[in-house]
Amino acid sequence: MRILLADDHLLLIEMIATYLAQDDNLVVDKVGSLPSAVQLLDGGTAYDLVVLDYQMPGMNGLSGLKQVMEKPNVTYTALMSGQMPRNDAREAIRLGAVGIISKAVSAAYFVQTLKYLAMGGKHIPDDYAVNTSGSDANSHFENLSKRETEILRELATGKTNKTIAFELGIQETTVKQFVTLINKKLNVQNRTQAALVARDYGLV
Repeated sequence: MRILLADDHLLLIEMIATYLAQDDNLVVDKVGSLPSAVQLLDGGTAYDLVVLDYQMPGMNGLSGLKQVMEKPNVTYTALMSGQMPRNDAREAIRLGAVGIISKAVSAAYFVQTLKYLAMGGKHIPDDYAVNTSGSDANSHFENLSKRETEILRELATGKTNKTIAFELGIQETTVKQFVTLINKKLNVQNRTQAALVARDYGLV
């Protein structure tokens, strides 16, 4: 996968890029402004995910997002922000952005979210989320058994396998087996991404 990070806070994207570089399956490019991102995209390089800082030079609200989303060599586009108006966040999702990432989260969480978005997932912070507790959310988990759904809810609250096993009265190895099945059914790589899906689609 190839990801483009566009942010004028160079220390931040250097840190994120360093974390991402630990994955041999990822290629990460970095730029410091929207014009630089557009210039790179116009050069023809294809990206699975382009992540734009909401307040960096050249963005002009959501116009920068629209400009990048129109590029034929961009599969998915997301925004990152330390602070973003709720209406703009919801409009960005309506326009087709796959996610909004808060800069307040840990680097590890940030990186896991980026990988999830690059695979076609969606991520919306609680502050910006719309109600997804209806049929669309329920249908997303229809392939999970009652026990798998129960364990996924516990995962989404940050509990360990040991804690989940104790609270549900089952063996820890059994929880691990269920987590593996849950990841497979949700088409995610690990428990962190599974928890993101649970939260973003209103399971918790």
